This record gives sequence, C-alpha cells and structure tokens, in this order.
Amino acid sequence: MGKLWDFESFADSPALIADTGVTLSYQDLARLSTALEDSIGKNADFAAEERPLTMFVCRNSIGALSGYAALMNSGYPMLPLSADLPAEARKELMKIYRPGLLLLPEELRGEYPAMREVAVIQDYILLKTNYMERYPVHPALGLLITTSGSTGSAKFVRQSWENLRFNAETLAEILQIRSSDKTITALPLQYTYGLSVLHANLLRGAALVVTGSSVMDPEFWDLFEAEDVTCFHGVPNTYDMLCRIALFEDDFPSLRTMSQAGGKLSLELQAYYARYAQENGKRFVIMYGQSEATAAISSLPPEDALRKPGSVGRVVPRGSVRLIDEEGAPVEGIHVRGELVYQGPNVAMGYAQRGEDLAREDEWNGVLRTGDIAEFDEDGYLSITGRLKRFIKLAGHRTSLDEIDTLVMDELNILSASVGTDDHLTVFVTSESDNALVRDYLFKNLSAARAGLRVLTIPAFPKNEGEKILYAELQKLAEK
Repeated sequence: MGKLWDFESFADSPALIADTGVTLSYQDLARLSTALEDSIGKNADFAAEERPLTMFVCRNSIGALSGYAALMNSGYPMLPLSADLPAEARKELMKIYRPGLLLLPEELRGEYPAMREVAVIQDYILLKTNYMERYPVHPALGLLITTSGSTGSAKFVRQSWENLRFNAETLAEILQIRSSDKTITALPLQYTYGLSVLHANLLRGAALVVTGSSVMDPEFWDLFEAEDVTCFHGVPNTYDMLCRIALFEDDFPSLRTMSQAGGKLSLELQAYYARYAQENGKRFVIMYGQSEATAAISSLPPEDALRKPGSVGRVVPRGSVRLIDEEGAPVEGIHVRGELVYQGPNVAMGYAQRGEDLAREDEWNGVLRTGDIAEFDEDGYLSITGRLKRFIKLAGHRTSLDEIDTLVMDELNILSASVGTDDHLTVFVTSESDNALVRDYLFKNLSAARAGLRVLTIPAFPKNEGEKILYAELQKLAEK
C-alpha cells in the first residue's frame, strides 16, 4: 500500500499548530505513527499485519488531527464521524461495522468503560473495541466517508488508498500548495473537502493551524492573523455567512488562496469573492466534486472566476467527463444538457451500508454517474444546472426544480427551496415578505406552474451537517 505522506522529508517543519499553544512538527508525526504501531502491537491482539477499521469521532483539535494522520499513514482504514453525533447513533454504527479501534475525545472515554486503552494522543484517546469477530477489510480500502445526504446514516462511500493519494496530489496542484503555506481548520473533518484539504497539505509539508473556533467567532480571525494564515477553504454556507458580516471588506495581507467546494455558490457570491481576490492580489478557486469521486472533479481557474459566472471550470488532470441522456446515449453540443459521467483514478470503490461491505471489491471501476445535470460552454467549461432526480412535469413540460431556485436567486436575490410532483410545485422561503415577491414573480414568469403553485414560509430550511438542504424533508412537509 505504501504511505500516504512522507513525514520524515519535512523534518522539523511545523505540521500542526494548535490554538492551545502546542505545535507538532512533521518529525513528531512520524514518531507518533511509530509509537502508535508499538502501542497497538502491545495492547491489542490483532493478527500480524492486520489493519482493522478505526472509528474516528472527530473534531478540530490537535489530538484528533495528529492521531488521524498517524494512523492513516500506518495503513489503518478510518471511519470519521462528527463528535456532535449522539452517542446512541455512534454506538449503532459501531454495531453495524464492528471497528477494531476507536479514536475519540478523552472526555468521551466514560461512554466505553469496558474498552481497553491503547494510547493517549494529546486530548484524544485510542481504544480497542471488544468485538470477538470483526468484518474483514479489503486491503485497498482507506476511508469510509459519509455521503452528502446522510447524517448518522449507515451509508458510506468506500474510498481507496489510491483514490486518496490521487485526490491529495490533485488538490495540492490545483490549489498550488507550498511547504511555506499555512491553512486553518475552517471545515469539520468529517466533510470530504475538510479531509481533502488536510491530506493535500500533509502531502506538500504545509502547516495546518488547528482551532475548535467557528469562522463566526472573533477568536478564529484573531488566530488567523496572528499565525499569518495563507490559505482559506470553505463551502457555500461559509462564504455566505462571511459575506453577511462583511468580513472581507478589509484585506488579510497574509492570505494568498481561497477555495470553495461542497455545493454551488450563488452568482452574487461568486462575483463578490472573485472581485475581492482580484482587487487584493489573491486567488479564488471554485471546485466541484462529490464524495463518490473523493472530492475533486473539476476546478475553475482563478483568472476565470469573474469571466465565467456559474461555471465549475475544467475537469481535473487525468480525469475525463462526458454527458449522456436518459437512455445513456452521448449528448454533444454547446449548452446541450445531460447527466455528467466522470472517469478518473479518484472514483471510489462503491458504497458500504453494512459490515460485510468492507471486503467488497471495486464496483465502479473508475466510472461515476454523478446524477448531476451539466452542460459545456464554447470554451469547454462545465456548468452544473441541476440534479437528475430534481425534475417534475408542469403542464406537460419537464421542469428543473434547481433551475427554479436559481432563477429566484438570480432575479430576486432570495434563497428558495423547491420541491414537488408532476403538476404540483411547492416553493419554500423563510420570510413572509419573500413569500409575496417569489409568488408574484413565479406567477408572472412561470406560466406552466400557475395551476399547481404554492409558496410556503418556514422558519429555516432543514439541512444536513454539510449545510445542504434536505429536500426529502421539505417534500414531506409539502405533502402535509
């Protein structure tokens, strides 16, 4: 399998800089990896060369990141879960997958009194579970990551060591990560993109500034400036919140690169941050991907961020994309839409929904039907226009629910969430004033929807941990 990262080559360079004042070098990570191997050998009765699944209850702390990095580099496949997940949900997932090791915050030790202590890693502890029989793990399996729509669900994407290595190399190249860079933990580790950023930085010998503070906390930005952070990475919700408080009205002199992944950024926000980057000599990189493709499928070069509104750019190096229609036939032409099919070394092995799936072979063989509807422009740049399953018929016309929400945002600057069945369209908003505006606009401009149109006001959109709207929950609400 080989190691994901060469810690020794970066020697005494800082790898993790915590807001607690603790700093670990790359040499420290190398020593920790060796020490954990020894501790596991002494305190666990695994068969020689066995690398059992490790459940990782994660938060942004130095013990979490160093323990994860050291175990991964020793070949232990990981299953990351949010520390905010209820204890019962964690235990249910443990029953399903029977991990051999459990890496969690030390204050949660009391939840597992019968488990043997293997090692203490800063504020984290490594325990050996008590399962007499564990599920065999395929040697290629490196990571089980939650899909964007599941929180506490038993469904995970099976990412291989090859997937992880390719994705780290790709991100490091696209983001132009240098060993002198410093990135700050603005995303949770259970996010595909959060882990991808960590992997790419460790590959290039860059430093990660570790804090449990949120991007909405003043302490986060005090640390950002004190440590001269050069790279910032977020999802659409991150950039939306920061725009609302006008954080980027001022320049951050040390900041060199900003990136966005994890969903579509509104045209207004894309223009806002692209202009900020252009006026202040920074790079703003927009990325598109899926957990099923180990995060990266395409990226929009910084120089095109203003020129190509709504675009997600070109496919990553060594990857390829094509569009197909509902029958699977090729779709060709400028601005002709079809389902996006991606092919590349970062396409995952398939899904896992039970412990027996850990031993399954690669089922996707490098080809992923994304379920996203896309089109190419005249320069070969991609735009994502909707989801395959988010279509209904209105007065006999096939209509994209995502396009309706995009139209409302572009024309009215109002965030909406549309659901429906054939000839029944429900558009949710979060204020009564928005309700009247959206209803009047759609009634005038979407004639096919008039007969079955409702606009409903709710306090907030239901979302998952990745801040993506849970349309299935909205559909249930609409049906009531």
